[in-house]
Amino acid sequence: MDFFLQILVNSLVTGTQVLLFAVSLYLIRSVSKIEHVALGAIATFVAYMFYVVFMFSGSFVASGIFALGWALIFGYISFHLLEKFYKNNDTLLGLLASLSFGIALESLIGIIFETDAKSILDGVLPVVDFGLFRITTPGLITVSMGLVLTMIIAFVVLRTPYGRVLRSITENNALVSSLGVNAGFVRMAIYCMGCVLTGFVGVMIGLNSALTPFMGFNLVITGFIALFIGGVTDIRGVVVATYLLSLVPEFLINYSPRYLDFSASHKMFFVFVIALVCVLAKPNGLFSKRIRKS
Repeated sequence: MDFFLQILVNSLVTGTQVLLFAVSLYLIRSVSKIEHVALGAIATFVAYMFYVVFMFSGSFVASGIFALGWALIFGYISFHLLEKFYKNNDTLLGLLASLSFGIALESLIGIIFETDAKSILDGVLPVVDFGLFRITTPGLITVSMGLVLTMIIAFVVLRTPYGRVLRSITENNALVSSLGVNAGFVRMAIYCMGCVLTGFVGVMIGLNSALTPFMGFNLVITGFIALFIGGVTDIRGVVVATYLLSLVPEFLINYSPRYLDFSASHKMFFVFVIALVCVLAKPNGLFSKRIRKS
C-alpha cells in the first residue's frame, strides 16, 4: 500500500507539471490556433536563469523575480514571432516556427551551460511526511499551486465573460474587436501567461531534481498529446487526459512482470500507445459526444 501511494504521489507531481504545460498550450491555441511547443525550451531557459541568480545571491526572491522577467520577455517574443502566422492563418507554419525556436533555444542552453545536470539545491531535499507517503517540498508546491491555478483558469474560461471573449477571439476576431476588445493585447497577455506558468514548472523541476538543457521536451510533448486527446476546445478533457498519460504509464512500469523489464525509459512508449487508443476511441476529445448526421 505504501509503495502504491508513493508511486501515485510521484506521478501526481509529474502529472501536474505536464498539466501546466497542457493548460498553457490550450490557452495559447484558444487565441491563436497555434500549438506553441517552444514552451518546453522556454521553461528550461527560465529555470536556468533562476539557477544563475540563485548561485550568486542565494535569494529565492531575487531569483524568482529575475526568472519571472525572462518568462515575460519570452511571452513578448513568442507573440511577435507567431502573430504573423495567426494573421495569415498559417497555423502549421506557426507550429514549425515554434518548434524551430524551441530547438534553437535548447541548443543555446546546451552551449552556454553544457549538458551535465545542474542542481539548484545542494544536499537532501526537504520533504513533507504524511505517514504512508512522503513528498518533497518543491513537489508539494508544484501539485498544490498547479491544481489551484488550473481550477482558477478553468473557472475563468468556462464560467466568466472573459472566457467567452477568449474563445471568441479566433472564432470571430472582427466581432470581438468591434466590441472594444484589443485582441492583439489579449493574445500577447496569454502568451506571457503561458510562459510564466511553464517557467514556474521549470523552476520547480530544478528545485525538485536537476536542470538539463532538454528537460522540457518530454513534458511539452506529453502536454501536446494531452491537448489533442482531451479535446482542443475542452479544458476538462485536457486535465483528465494529462493525468491519464502521467499515472497509467507509471503504474504499468512499476507493476509489470519482471520478465518484461520495463523501465522509466519506456514511459513515452506507453504515452503514445494510450494516445493511439484514445484517439481511435474518441477522436474529438474524451468528453465529446457522437452527433448523428442526417
